[in-house]
Amino acid sequence: MKKTLLFLFLLASISSSHACLNYYYSIDKDGHFHNAEDVKRAFNTNFNAKLVERRLKNLQEKLKTERDYKLLSDYAVLLLQAGKTEIALDILEQLSIKHPNDYQIAANLGTAYELSGNNEKALEYIKRGLELNPDSHGGSEWVHVALLEAKLKLAEDSTYLKNRTVLNLTQAQENDAKVLDQLLIQVRERFPFCKGPNDPIMASLLIDLGDCFANTASLEVAKTCYEIAHHYYGASSTETDPKIEKVKELLRQYSGRSLDQPAMQREHGEGMHNRMSRLPYQKMLDDNNPDGYEINWSLVQSNADSLLNWAGIERFIPPVEKEEVDTLAVSSETSVQSSKEDDSTPIWIYLTIGVFVLGTVIVILTKRKKG
Repeated sequence: MKKTLLFLFLLASISSSHACLNYYYSIDKDGHFHNAEDVKRAFNTNFNAKLVERRLKNLQEKLKTERDYKLLSDYAVLLLQAGKTEIALDILEQLSIKHPNDYQIAANLGTAYELSGNNEKALEYIKRGLELNPDSHGGSEWVHVALLEAKLKLAEDSTYLKNRTVLNLTQAQENDAKVLDQLLIQVRERFPFCKGPNDPIMASLLIDLGDCFANTASLEVAKTCYEIAHHYYGASSTETDPKIEKVKELLRQYSGRSLDQPAMQREHGEGMHNRMSRLPYQKMLDDNNPDGYEINWSLVQSNADSLLNWAGIERFIPPVEKEEVDTLAVSSETSVQSSKEDDSTPIWIYLTIGVFVLGTVIVILTKRKKG
């Protein structure tokens, strides 16, 4: 009997504890509710330097013993996150020569080229990575290709994004939850690399992301995306204000719509199921390195040659072409000949001056003798 009572007490306690759980739901433009736990996760505006340093230390110890080129590729990514772009680029170029068909190296090299400002090469290698593995990053690399193409076009025409966005999504794409997931992957990965306040590419991507959220998952998060596009990345108010007002109008329209608690509990479990409240855009921006920690590079290897050696990679030095050798040889001979000519010129000058001085002395002596 006591065991039965204890069991019932524990069961009641468990049920009671479930009732204390809180679940939050957002609403889309058509008035449908969605679980908001995943969509309201903040964007990181920085990389966590302590975490990057710890991972670098762990990887460098593994590199010394395992000598695995894939570990070095991962190490290069961490160097990119730590701001060592040129070193990472050097390493990834060498890895790409040795392993041209490795998707991760191609994709990482494309990112390194983009961060170094070489968008043409970046596009080449991101396309190569997409060709090698179309399903990577949840099939989202088409977004990376599109934004690099937009960067190149924007460099040629500053008004390129005036009447369009980076992705220029169709209505069908905006209504596709898969497109939302893919775009969100790319935005989250790019966010800590792309600082505000003036980044038209990121501003445009956030507008595209907001449109997708509004159609498929969350008016609340859509509004936040538009606000980040404007306040953090510098999108003009003429682009974002109409979208924000439209979202506000829909939220007012659905303000009286309540959740079906029994249905939600059957679908998602016991607990309190609540509508998502107002979400200030500032709460969606996470510093991720609030104490300003800086990596101690005396404890972390950042020499490309040493790292290549640890991974068993011999640096490739391109051979000098024969024409280049001949050109260098001719240039060298010309330089030597010119040098000889330059060296011989002062001798004639000295001889001329000497003759002139000697003649002058003879004339003076002759005049004195006659006098």
